[in-house]
Amino acid sequence: MKRPQLALNPIIVKEFRSRMRGWRAFAILTIYLVFLALFSYGIYRMMLLFPSYGVPLSPLIGQSLFAAIANLSLVFVALLMPALTATAISSENEKLTLEMLQATPLSAHAILFGKLVASAGYIFLLIFAAIPLASLIFTFGGVTPTDLLLGALVILATAITYGMIGLFFSAWRKRTIQALVLTYLAILLMIGGTYVVYIFWGVIIRDAPPRHVLLFNPFSALASVIATQNLQNSPMGLFALLAGWGPWAFNSDVTLTDFRPLWHYTLAFYTGLSLVLYLLATRFVKPTRPWRIGWKGLGVAAALVVLYLVISAVMFYPDVKAEITARQNTPTPVPAIPVRIAPQRVEFAVESTEAAPTEEPTTEP
Repeated sequence: MKRPQLALNPIIVKEFRSRMRGWRAFAILTIYLVFLALFSYGIYRMMLLFPSYGVPLSPLIGQSLFAAIANLSLVFVALLMPALTATAISSENEKLTLEMLQATPLSAHAILFGKLVASAGYIFLLIFAAIPLASLIFTFGGVTPTDLLLGALVILATAITYGMIGLFFSAWRKRTIQALVLTYLAILLMIGGTYVVYIFWGVIIRDAPPRHVLLFNPFSALASVIATQNLQNSPMGLFALLAGWGPWAFNSDVTLTDFRPLWHYTLAFYTGLSLVLYLLATRFVKPTRPWRIGWKGLGVAAALVVLYLVISAVMFYPDVKAEITARQNTPTPVPAIPVRIAPQRVEFAVESTEAAPTEEPTTEP
């Protein structure tokens, strides 16, 4: 008896064949790897010019290369992934082929999942192609395989989430230009907007703001993977600031290992956001009665939301409470007020060199 074969999603097969058939995909991959290699070599040469700040130079070079490769890969993901997914559904609608897909036996979930996997597959190819270059980090040391895997996990989660943002706007807005603008605007708010809020919050309260403001930002999540120790006295101290570690985190009574890093919060938020956007996008792709949901579906959705909130509260509430306690036990540095000393007037006695006038004796008549 012949075993049944697992059928692949036809959209995945079609998208992969059409994307990898031309020269553009290989040209982008080559440019990405060449630029990544040159950028890493520039970081290596630059670290040789700076002092080692009292620490061994080789681990510092390894940490710097890891930070450079991971952040540059994240930049490529943030730029390319929305461009691939924001056109997935809207282009089918503009070509008048979306109704043909909806008329096939494929469900809305199969169409959306196929588009997401086909778009994310090329991004995964870029990330995996950089692994041989990233393995050179272990030559210098300072980075463990766990750090490398966690950095890749943050990048992959960001790619899936940004891909779902692009698919959601592509299914909602039927025009490619509108979907692209809204997608990049949302990503700009998640990256640049969080830093603006974080800076202004700190200026208003004159202290380090809560690091949870940065949980929307993938670069802060990646910085929390890099900044796993006290890096204030090294060039890597910038990543401690990007990860939301304030002066309270370097108190003598606490260490960074006492708290959850920011990427835990970011992955939890990205998971919930991706699921919500996926379910909403399927409603837009569904050809008939897209918003007709029975009581059973509403009950399941409400139960999932409550379960997600309960699990998040159980996992993160102790950490938030410990952070609040650490902040209260750390005195806020107050700038010294300069005291203005009034100048004193000093008088010097000057001895006159002129002879005092002598009185002539008076003679009485």
